[in-house]
Amino acid sequence: MLSKAERLTVHDIQALSQGKSVFTTLISMRYIPTVTTKVSVTVSKKVAKTAVSRNRIRRRLYTATAPLLPLIKKPSYILLMPKAECTTIPFETLKNEVKNIYIKAGLFQ
Repeated sequence: MLSKAERLTVHDIQALSQGKSVFTTLISMRYIPTVTTKVSVTVSKKVAKTAVSRNRIRRRLYTATAPLLPLIKKPSYILLMPKAECTTIPFETLKNEVKNIYIKAGLFQ
């Protein structure tokens, strides 16, 4: 899990409406360049009906994101929005998908 300082606040998430979007088969990402890197995960009720499954997806994505934060070269506010398939895939696949979406957005360059 990420520390509170590494997660977005409600005010930060509102600023992302002006940001850029990147999509993969399992995750959608919205980001905006800033001074520091902060990440948040939002799981819709359309993706997972119960709070238990939404929280599980959220924890898995935070765990997959944590080791990648020091590698990000372009500081940004990042909002990850998983799709329904994230509930059934293995964790290694999810980690690769998170890394691929960061590469696709150009945050590692």
